[in-house]
Amino acid sequence: MPAALIPKEEVLARLLEVFREHGYEGASLAVLSEATGLGRSSLYHHFPGGKEEMATSVLAYLDGLLKQALYAPLETMASPNKKLDAMLAVLDEVYDGGTKACLLERLCASAGRPVIGGPLRRSFDLWLTAFERLGVDAGIPRAVARSRAEDALGRIEGALVVVAGTGNKRVFARALKDVRATLLANKETVAS
Repeated sequence: MPAALIPKEEVLARLLEVFREHGYEGASLAVLSEATGLGRSSLYHHFPGGKEEMATSVLAYLDGLLKQALYAPLETMASPNKKLDAMLAVLDEVYDGGTKACLLERLCASAGRPVIGGPLRRSFDLWLTAFERLGVDAGIPRAVARSRAEDALGRIEGALVVVAGTGNKRVFARALKDVRATLLANKETVAS
């Protein structure tokens, strides 16, 4: 498909993959241009703020995907456990069983973080708020639900890093299983 006909959403999806694979620093204009099929001048036409604007636009695009993945199940009439299963299934798909790096983690480790720190915080807060809301909906006190949400996100993100370093996809599968077992568990189950 010629670059001029690529929809904006496809451009953002391609940019997301570049930042996911190369991080902020490694995503040179040449790499970004090649991935999108857009020349440098076209990239600057679409993103006058340059790479910084590309990264913040990609984070906004990711936020939209996360809202669909994490919030859509919350709006159903399913049980909290079924909602959690749906959320985790989407995350498993998004991260291809743990083999795809997390864009948020890649950008957090970036020297460009001071520039994109606000959008990064918003993206992480989407995850945390969705997991917290699910816990509250399941009858867990808000403070406990928030703590569990933070633990779940840490477990998922940490597993992605370990898989990237070892190639062992079982680590990610185990993390999702652990989140499934602990996020909505009652006190007695978590204590044992």
